[in-house]
Amino acid sequence: MNAKSKNYSSTFKELINRNVITISSFDSVSEAAYLMRNEDIGALIVVDKDNKPIGIITDRDLVVSVVAERINPTEVTVEDIMTNNPITVDENTDLFDIIRILQEHSVRRLPITSGGKLTGIVSVDDLIVVVATEVINLAMAMSSKSKVI
Repeated sequence: MNAKSKNYSSTFKELINRNVITISSFDSVSEAAYLMRNEDIGALIVVDKDNKPIGIITDRDLVVSVVAERINPTEVTVEDIMTNNPITVDENTDLFDIIRILQEHSVRRLPITSGGKLTGIVSVDDLIVVVATEVINLAMAMSSKSKVI
């Protein structure tokens, strides 16, 4: 086992949020805003009838595409402003590959799938916690083994 493959796949699986709030592309933007507010989240995964991710809608999408344009949110559907075909990753994807994908595509959230169906979501914030914890653990291990001369 090399250092990169330590056991981060199990760590990654533990940080996947399995309670993903989803919405249909046919729902109104008003419904999306209501869900985001009540669930205290900044994005919703748009799924089809088979629970496959087909889009993502963020609080920024609501502000830029609806509020700033002074459009009535009850008259616009999620499909009208969502990002189509979101980047997704399989739940068995390596942690370092997840980080690379987030960087390459400049996204903050990744829907997690298994067999193409939504099984969870992971965010940059989730990964920061894991990486920071590992760095702290490394620093503590190094300081406890270091000797002062």
